[in-house]
Amino acid sequence: MHNVKSARHESPHGMLLSSGPELQALCEQLKTAAAFGIDTEFIGETSYIPILCLIQISIGDQVHLVDPMAIDDLSPLLALMTDPAVVKICHAGEQDLAILAQRAGARPANVMDTQVLAGLVGLGYPLSYARLVEYFCGVTLAKAHTYSAWDRRPLSPAQHEYAIDDVKYLSAIYAALSQRLSSHKRHAWATAACEERCDAAVRPNDPQLAYLKLKAPRSMNPLQLAALRELCAWREQLAFEHDLPARTMLPDNVLRDIAKQLPSRASSLNNIKDFPSRELATYAEFIVSLIARLKNQPESAFPPAADEIDESPDARVFGETAWALAQTICLANHVSTALVASQTDVLEFAHLLRAGKPLTNHKLAGGWRHECLGKALLECLTAHRSITLSCRNGVLEPLTQ
Repeated sequence: MHNVKSARHESPHGMLLSSGPELQALCEQLKTAAAFGIDTEFIGETSYIPILCLIQISIGDQVHLVDPMAIDDLSPLLALMTDPAVVKICHAGEQDLAILAQRAGARPANVMDTQVLAGLVGLGYPLSYARLVEYFCGVTLAKAHTYSAWDRRPLSPAQHEYAIDDVKYLSAIYAALSQRLSSHKRHAWATAACEERCDAAVRPNDPQLAYLKLKAPRSMNPLQLAALRELCAWREQLAFEHDLPARTMLPDNVLRDIAKQLPSRASSLNNIKDFPSRELATYAEFIVSLIARLKNQPESAFPPAADEIDESPDARVFGETAWALAQTICLANHVSTALVASQTDVLEFAHLLRAGKPLTNHKLAGGWRHECLGKALLECLTAHRSITLSCRNGVLEPLTQ
């Protein structure tokens, strides 16, 4: 954490709150608001845990900028973030929520993400904040400071303006989206989808599960998957010890290639594309010994290989049909398909269904995704259910089945 002198930095565009009493006074005001918007600016390229540099708060179109680099105790604001009685509004807030949850040591609650809400009323997903501001407010935003040096003080007038714009319109967008959610009767879906984001913010960062983020090729066997798992866990530990982002230690593609090739000699790592030569002498022997140790373990200790996918022409047609149906169902219901499920999700669903395997643990088998897509998709694929669509002026009418 950088040390910044506690002082109020003024600019023509706003005031940076940088003392505990100022933050406390703001939080007292937030407690009585119907909802407030929140965004953060942070630097995540240089450290294992991102550096929180700025917090933007909006009440209606009134904006307050909070300096977390000058205020040691953020607990009044963090308590509001975890209070289920207070509505918070963000946009694409996964990283913001994770950073604030880490500081709070608790799960955020009742946070409504306008990017998610936009997807649930068919405006597209993922849709940028700037697009929503332009769509609902008729304002075109400048996006010149996304990668600005937010840890420097004082902030420039341009940084102030950018930071203010990033939350200024959240309340108006949320109000407009809430009206559309009401007309579609989708507030329950919106709440459930946004609660998923809150859950993800406090999900433990288990190094043994880090390999799942790399999307390993389906062709990897259990030993290769075990190597990838251990290599990723080792990289997480290294990154933590050096306080660096994990991918700056060794790139993802390097770990995947090592796991696929399972080198038995240190010199073989020279053949791994993009393996940083400066790290070869430091890590080569450890990597080779790790793989050798895995080769002596029973297969029962390895992650299971991915289920073999039926690549027959009939299976491919069935999968393509499922994906076409999924897109049709979502579009006709004015929901963005990409928010509900990816093409891979739908193909997995179709594969399990065709193979007669349980669907219980699939994301489309329960919750809001099942109500939104999974139920209709299952019926169309198994019960010969028909879908009738009509289009008026280039817009699909509500779905009838």
